[in-house]
Parts: sequence; structure tokens; C-alpha cells
Amino acid sequence: MAVWKFRAETLSGEAMDKKYHPVVQVLLALRGYADEEASERFLFPNFDRDIHDPFLFREMERVVERIGIAKQKNERIGIFGDYDADGVTSSIVIREALTALGLSVSVYIPEKLSEGHGLNMQAVDFFEQEGIQLVLTLDCGMTNHAEITEAKRRGIDIIVIDHHHVPKVLPEAFAIINPKLPSEKYPFRELCGAGTSFKVAQALYLRYLPEEIDQLKWLLDVVAVGTVADVMPLVGENRVIVKYGLIVLAKTRRVGFQEMFSVGGIKLGEETKPDARTIGFRIAPRINAASRMAHAMLAHELLMEKDQAHARVLALELDAHNVARQKVSAVTTDEVRTIALAKYHDKKFIFAVEEHFPFGIVGLVAGRIANEFHKPTCVLTRGKETSQGSFRSIPELNIIETLEQCGELLVKFGGHAQAAGMTIRNENLEKFYEKFNALVEKQLASIVTEPELWIDVRLKPEHITAKLCRDIMLFSPFGEGNPEPVFLLENMQVVDVRLVGNGSKHLKLRLVPEDASTKSFDAIGFSLGEALVDLKKGELLDVVFQLSENTWNGSTAIQLKLVDIRRKNL
Repeated sequence: MAVWKFRAETLSGEAMDKKYHPVVQVLLALRGYADEEASERFLFPNFDRDIHDPFLFREMERVVERIGIAKQKNERIGIFGDYDADGVTSSIVIREALTALGLSVSVYIPEKLSEGHGLNMQAVDFFEQEGIQLVLTLDCGMTNHAEITEAKRRGIDIIVIDHHHVPKVLPEAFAIINPKLPSEKYPFRELCGAGTSFKVAQALYLRYLPEEIDQLKWLLDVVAVGTVADVMPLVGENRVIVKYGLIVLAKTRRVGFQEMFSVGGIKLGEETKPDARTIGFRIAPRINAASRMAHAMLAHELLMEKDQAHARVLALELDAHNVARQKVSAVTTDEVRTIALAKYHDKKFIFAVEEHFPFGIVGLVAGRIANEFHKPTCVLTRGKETSQGSFRSIPELNIIETLEQCGELLVKFGGHAQAAGMTIRNENLEKFYEKFNALVEKQLASIVTEPELWIDVRLKPEHITAKLCRDIMLFSPFGEGNPEPVFLLENMQVVDVRLVGNGSKHLKLRLVPEDASTKSFDAIGFSLGEALVDLKKGELLDVVFQLSENTWNGSTAIQLKLVDIRRKNL
């Protein structure tokens, strides 16, 4: 059971200017938007005002000039993209931008299991054979020192376009565009690979295609997908990218997206607009399924496809891989959960290594377990000589900085604060666990590693109005760094209870305040039916929920989306 924690204990005072519901003033302050100007910028992001000049990147001028030389010499440019959703969308952004400039490209995305993350010698060989003298690495490259040095020796310039952790020694690249570089002056540091690639595309258009700069907005559907898929904080420039990207996604021109949505039963359009949750739970997993179960080029080709019939074939293939991925990830998650409960119930770090863990889904599984247990988690696939896999962390622990302290035990590693990957020789597994676990235990000594549920504020029934629902929607898109607000109502009485949905998995309630007020609320608890199958009328509950409006048969009513429940009179 999750521990309930409060960002603000109670609602105090009224809104100063009555412009917004008083709860909104509390939420804005909790998110760090205390003054009116900051609040307005947050609530009403504006693309032209809030997207930064790409030439603020220290080496952007050098990148644009080098690509300009390639254009003059009619050079073919190599694109090396990572295999996850962020890498795939990055490769789409750069490929489309370079093609718009009239350049021809060769795209190389590595096979996840056999090649792993980052630039490799096989790819360097490929680009050399293609006669390519300029390669852009997307969503990777920061730790590929040997490969970049070798490419340089062979006369290939490498431009690294990445957002991952910056090593102490930089690779010998021609140029590096990474918002996390300590020397970088760019004002927003939390761009993902696709976001950073978009800045390069923006600079190229400003320099070489200024009259077509507005066409760049049509790239925002894939940039938004990369941003949400890589769990970037939806604040600052990311908030603008995703807000506008969702608008583009609703009317996307991409035949590949259209067929993906059709095959997957994802209803999007002007009437059913997508949100960040749609990306996170329905779109990104399909793109990631390509590399997890087959090859990421399948997803790349689908999103580049112009022919409807061929896009349909690719979308069906991708959907089949996603269904298979769902099944195998559910089984593996159950197995790692069992290991966590048996071996690490009293530890702060979960470490699971097995030969039969499918490498393609270990990151997904690690993320689920880390979230469920609120503990940093590593899941590795054990090979004959080496093991490789993924880490997922909790907000209190920077995983990549901790991994760096164990670097001498690893073959290679990379990532960022909350997610990382590594390859390790099997003889070092035990030493690594002992050292890494000791570091985690020390860093989390004062942290209770148990599931937490953060509640923004306690409400009273009278606070919940249609105006509050409307005002809260101004906070969207919700996601990392900008979670959907969570509230608590205490002492609510059940006047009606039903199990609904396929398999009676969902809980449908009607609640009234204990004081017998005439105000009542409909509530829905998705997947709560099994846990609360014996809930009865008359019971008294404290309910944690998010607010929504439910439209049925032309009428709209407030609905509480239940997150957790505590029974008071048992």
C-alpha cells in the first residue's frame, strides 16, 4: 500500500483576483509559478514566444556551416539514430530536414541485441563503404570515443546530437550539440534527442530555407512523441513542443501515424484530441516494440512511408510485435517482481539477472518494478561472457552518476539521471552489485524506499466545481515534471457501488459527504474492482482522485478518477 504524502496540507485563502479557481493558485505555487507573468506563460504556452533561438547553442553555427558545405559539394550525409522511440523520431526529424535542403541521406539504426546502444564500428564501416564523409549521431554518441576517433581517422566528420550524460572527457567529434554540456549557453537543458534534433532542423531552416520555416511545425508530431516517450519534464520548451505537437498529431499528415492509429484502434482527430498519456501508453510503446521485438528500422520506415497500402502492411506488422511485447513483458515483470519480494524486500536496490530475460524488454520491466517498489532497479540479460540490460531509478537517486563510480567494473554504460544501460563481464557481476548497492544504501540512507502517492491538496466537496475542472485543463499536457493534479476528499459515504467493464475490473461509485450534503459525485476506479470487490453501500471512505468531466448522451458531469481509497469503518 502506498504512503500518502501531501504537497500542500490544506487549501488556504481565496484567489486574489478571482481569475482562477482558488485551488489553481495553490497548484501554480506548488509548481513554482508564483507570480502572474510566470503563471500566464505556463498556462498559455506560445510557440513563437517560447521556442528559443537554436543558434544559442555554442556550436550550432559550426554544425550549420558543415552541413552547408555538404550541400555545396553534393555530399551524402549519414544519419545514425538510436533504436528507441526518441532515437527513431530524432532520425525522422533530421532526415526530413536534410531532404528538404536537397541532401541525400543514408540512415543506420543499430539492432538492439547484437549492436547495442551508441555508434559502433560496424556502422563506421558501413558509412565508409557508402563514401560518406559526414555523419550525425542522434540521441547517442557522447560515450563513443573510440568509434568517433576511428571515424575521424578514416576522414569521416562526426556531429554528435545528443542529450545524455556528459562524460568527463568529450569525444573527438567535429561538433557536439547537447544541452547538458557544462559549457553550453542554451537556456533549456531538458530537451530529449528529438527535441535537440529539432533545434538543428530549426537552425538549418533559418539559414537555408527561411521562407519555409512554418513547415517545421509539421515535424512536431514526432518531436512530441520522442519527448514524452523519453520521459522528459513537460516544462519550459518541452511543454511548448508537446502542446503544439499534440495539435499536429490530431491532424497528422503522416500516413504511417494514420495507419498505426487505425490498426491500433487509437481514435484521434479534431473531436478526440490526443494527450500526453495517449503518446505514453499507446503510441510510444508501438514504436519501441520495433526494436524490442524486431528492428527499429520498421518504425522508422513506417513514419517515413508515403504510400497508404504499404504503410498499412508496416502498421500491421508493428502492431503484431506490440501484442507479443505486451505478453512477454507481463510474464517477465511478474518474474522480476517475485525476485524483488524474495531477495530485496529489505534492500534499497533491486538487481535481477537471468539468461532467459528477453533483452528487448528489460528496460520496460525495470521501469515498472522501480515505479512499483519505489526502488532503483536493474534488470540484465545474462549472456555467455557478458550481461547487458537497463537501470531505472527513482527521483532521489541519479543513476548515471552512481554508475560512473563503478565504471572500472563495466564494459560500457550510458544514460541519464533516471534511466541508463550497461554491459558488464559476468565475472564482475557480484563485485558490481556489492559496490553499487553500497553506494545506493549510502545515498538513500534517509529515504524510505516504499511506494509513495503524492497528493497536491485536501479538498472539501464545495471546492469541486465545473470551473475547477476547466481551469485544471489549462495545466495540460500532463506528464513528467508536470503531473496531473491529485486531490483528497475525506469521509465520503458510498451510496451506490457497481463493478463495470470487461471482467468487472473497474469500480463505479456514487459518493456523498458524510454530513449528508445534497452534493454527490460519480467516481470511477479503473482496475480497482478486484481489490475492492466487497465494498458496500454505507461505507465511509477517504478517496484520492484526479478530476475529469464525463460526457454521456449530450450531458457533461464532473467525475472523480479514483487513484487510491482508504476504508474508514472496517
